[in-house]
Amino acid sequence: MLYGEPNMVIEEVQLGVLPDGGKLLPVLSERQAKCLRFLYEYAVERRDYPLGSEIAQHMGVSKQAITSLLNSLVKKGYVTRDRSLLHRNVRLTPDAVEKLTRQSGEDRRLEPVA
Repeated sequence: MLYGEPNMVIEEVQLGVLPDGGKLLPVLSERQAKCLRFLYEYAVERRDYPLGSEIAQHMGVSKQAITSLLNSLVKKGYVTRDRSLLHRNVRLTPDAVEKLTRQSGEDRRLEPVA
């Protein structure tokens, strides 16, 4: 609950939801945020998702480090993995896309990339 004057309830706030209706996602480390931003920008520009090796090259780390980084993003609800795909199997969740679109303040949106 939010309070104005003492003992006066202004509005109920649903846990995990921002005032404008967006989902409140867990806080990211700087490295996680950089990776997430790269996934978003890559998908918007190329209409596809990057390979793990492309993410590793951009981030300047090994592919094994990217696997760990992506696992943490999956646990936090920012990405999913499509196990039916061998390559390019990382996908941004709709909540992550919404958050990134809001943060960028741009009109360009990421349409679903199959």
